[in-house]
Amino acid sequence: MDLIQAAVASRTRSLALLGASGSVGSTTLRYLRQLDRVSGPVADREKARIELNAVSVHRSVKLLRELIVEFSDIKHAALSDADVYRSEVDGLKADFPSVRFYGGAEGVVELVRETQADTVLTAVVGAAGIDATVAAVQGGKKIALANKETLVTAGPAIQYEAERAAKKGLAVSFLPVDSEHNAAFQLLEGLHRSRLSRLILTASGGPFRDRTADEIRTVSRDEVLNHPTWKMGPKISVDSAGMINKGLEIIEAHFLFDLAYDQLDVRIHRNSYVHAMVKTSDGGMILAASPPDMIFPVAHALHYPEAVPMQHVADDECARWPALQFEAVDPAKYPGFSLCMQAGRRGGTAPAILNAANEVAVAIFLDGGIPFYRIPELVDDALQNLPVEDGRELGLFQEADRRTREYLMLKHAERSAR
Repeated sequence: MDLIQAAVASRTRSLALLGASGSVGSTTLRYLRQLDRVSGPVADREKARIELNAVSVHRSVKLLRELIVEFSDIKHAALSDADVYRSEVDGLKADFPSVRFYGGAEGVVELVRETQADTVLTAVVGAAGIDATVAAVQGGKKIALANKETLVTAGPAIQYEAERAAKKGLAVSFLPVDSEHNAAFQLLEGLHRSRLSRLILTASGGPFRDRTADEIRTVSRDEVLNHPTWKMGPKISVDSAGMINKGLEIIEAHFLFDLAYDQLDVRIHRNSYVHAMVKTSDGGMILAASPPDMIFPVAHALHYPEAVPMQHVADDECARWPALQFEAVDPAKYPGFSLCMQAGRRGGTAPAILNAANEVAVAIFLDGGIPFYRIPELVDDALQNLPVEDGRELGLFQEADRRTREYLMLKHAERSAR
């Protein structure tokens, strides 16, 4: 089962934005502000408008306050950092009595269950987005998915929940917000599957695309976080530098589009204008391209199946695009990418182990505990030493996630104590 389910998707009229303080969340807010400035008759402006009914941030109380003041439709607001919530909730309730506040990861799930929004945009980072996505599925929401770890960790369980929702008559659809998956969706939507030979996602190659494998062993934290194209948070910047991010996206594409791994591939495209390509059965290529700005996939996902009501760039923008060049991925430079492909092909809980191990390894790296090149080594350690199980129950994947984190944190503590 592909998770898109485009036939039941409807345009977003009311939105719950999870992860408003991140890069995708910020772009979404920018787009909502632009919608409020759409010109024309009142009826057209109202048709284009999207109400922001609910919002979550991790710990940025200042931003949360500003959003509640700016977007008067907000009725539900969450701080996913439970400690910050406990220290700030009384003041928030006093200042905004018409808003219901929620705290911690469980509070974000409760917000999803209680919001009247028809769409949930999940822009939180990491496996923390899984329970909120499941709640959105069970509530019959349209899900604008910007949290790839949800499908990487628990793809079979999300498919199972979506099938159960469909049997209950709930109109659940997944609209991808990652630029590559959104471009892929637009390509595949108009292509008969008999013509599909391969779906190719593009990657910038990160900051080390011109370094050798040996040179990458000595890079600094600042170099890792200096992405050449996108402005992103630290975790995804680290993933991109090692191409693990692109491997996770391949696993996500497998579930979103119900494609075999032999039908999925990656090419490095330094300028990030082409986001996905389809190789057709006759050997031709169809490309989906736009300037590297997340506003394109965000707007498309929210308005689908209707047209986006505004143009994001000038008509002659493509005349100034750089030349389109593509390169193969070097597995010697990017061992994390190969690990992702191996885990995806194995299936079961292997991707959950992979993702949890990567999250732990990236956190240790960002804290200065290991050099960058050791991230895939820790991931490989977990994949080699933890059991892989098959099934569709969400608890199976959550337990694999928990067990992996515990295993690697214990090993890291033992190593640090020596």
